[in-house]
Amino acid sequence: MNENENQQKALVFYVILTAVFLVILSRFFYLQIYLQEKYFEKSERNRVREIINKPLRGLIFDREKVILVDNKPAYSIYAIPFILQKADSIYPLLCNILTCDSIALNDKIKSEYNGLFQPVKLMRQVDFMTLAQIEEYKHQLPGISYQVEPKRCYPSGIKSSHLFGYLGEITARELEANSEDDYAPGDLIGKTGLEKHYESVLKGKKGVHFVEVDASGREIRSLTEKTGVKSVPGNHLILAMDAHLQRCLEEKMVDLRGGAVVIDVRNGDVLAMVSKPEYDLELFTKPIQSTVWRDLISDPEKPLYDRMIQSVYPPGSTYKLVLAAAALEEGIIDDNWAASCPGNFYHERQQLDCWKSGGHGTVTLLEAIEQSCNVYFYKLGLKTGLDTWAKYGRVFGFGHPTGVDIRGENSGLLPDKAYFDTKYGKAKWSDGLIVSLAIGQGDLLVTPLQMAVFAMILATEGDYFEPHLVKQVIDAGTGEASNIPLKRKRVYGVSEETFELIKQGMFRVIHGASGTGSGAYVPGIRIAGKTGTAQNPHGEAHAWFIGFAPVKNPEIAFCVLVENGGSGGAVAVPIAHALLRQYFLGED
Repeated sequence: MNENENQQKALVFYVILTAVFLVILSRFFYLQIYLQEKYFEKSERNRVREIINKPLRGLIFDREKVILVDNKPAYSIYAIPFILQKADSIYPLLCNILTCDSIALNDKIKSEYNGLFQPVKLMRQVDFMTLAQIEEYKHQLPGISYQVEPKRCYPSGIKSSHLFGYLGEITARELEANSEDDYAPGDLIGKTGLEKHYESVLKGKKGVHFVEVDASGREIRSLTEKTGVKSVPGNHLILAMDAHLQRCLEEKMVDLRGGAVVIDVRNGDVLAMVSKPEYDLELFTKPIQSTVWRDLISDPEKPLYDRMIQSVYPPGSTYKLVLAAAALEEGIIDDNWAASCPGNFYHERQQLDCWKSGGHGTVTLLEAIEQSCNVYFYKLGLKTGLDTWAKYGRVFGFGHPTGVDIRGENSGLLPDKAYFDTKYGKAKWSDGLIVSLAIGQGDLLVTPLQMAVFAMILATEGDYFEPHLVKQVIDAGTGEASNIPLKRKRVYGVSEETFELIKQGMFRVIHGASGTGSGAYVPGIRIAGKTGTAQNPHGEAHAWFIGFAPVKNPEIAFCVLVENGGSGGAVAVPIAHALLRQYFLGED
């Protein structure tokens, strides 16, 4: 009996032992065989680190292939969140080196966290002393590394901040909007100007390589046996910019507010575009301090605003040419229609003055354009009417962006009956509003670039090109150039005869005995232009000058605007004179 009991106990023991062994064996199989790939991957993560190789951003050149925007090396500090979690002792030393507190460091890691083993950029563009300390204490800073990353520089001396634009760290909103691209927290992205508009062209593609790390997270060696991916540098931009012309305008407007635009009428190339005042692009090549940013956005001079495409102004007398075209094309007048200018004009019990107190006497259309007679155009505006005036504003493209290849372009404002009905209510406004609009005042608002395009349309008699800053994209790998397709446009509804009369009037503005733009005269060059002095309720009048040259077979169209400059003939014209001499004679 005892023997049977012993045998039964032994059997039970062996059954239990076998069961336990089978459980252990099955668990071993589950972990070592079934989940092998999963745990191998975890093991590899601990042993192997993936290092992202940032691509070189594409360069920007002028039309002569001179580098305008380049890259130079800078260093960024990275941390592996997993290792920092395991070793809190890293924080005091790291914060001391980076001169920051642990709370700010933690906030930075949380805001840019993308996985336990994905490096987080703690600080970019550190100085040499910081880099040396990181290297000196690397054995006490496991999981902390640095990478070489490019930063922008401007070797040519041309720092057209509104044109080039700047880079900044990508925001959460931008990450979401670009979720299909390979952006990560801490990456740089174009924020304004060409850097933003051509971001997809300039940014390139990231690469990756692998390194082996020890238990403390320190790099031991590169794993050449593990295949990585080479980064692909961004493509380069060749601008239409004439650097000599750009420098000329920057120098002439250095202490002014406003700007100037020059366009090649034969293809729409923007040869120069200057907005003043501007900001220092070097401020944005490193993390910008909050105090500096506040100073920029609160500056009353508004240096961050691109006055050529974002700011809008009443165009003053330069817009008289639109009214003249409307009246001619609709048969309301011909070039012989004359009006008397005694120096003022009364309408609806209001006295409206001409700029010339003694008046211009009796003048025809060409004389009125040459001398910029306000009274002539007051009367012509009433004769033409708001509907026709607004119709031809739309024909010439006002009220719409020009389509230039840079973000943030303002459409301006071309008021019509619908606009005034909304503003004042139906039947609650007078058609006397056309009197102010006739001389480019009132609610009418335009950008300087729109006025330059208008001058181009007049030069080419309606057959023109959309303005563009970039001529070619160069593949950084092959060197192959791809031309940016030209966008040809056409103004319909304006006859050759009307264009010819307007151009005659503009020619007389420069070359006539009483021309308001005679200061733009350049020997041997036949120039057409129109001055403007736009009244401004907030200060001095804005000075305008638009034009093109030569009159026959034109090459360039231009617009110069000086905010609160006063008379267009006295202030804007000399700047145009300098750009014309630079372009045609090569004189600085």
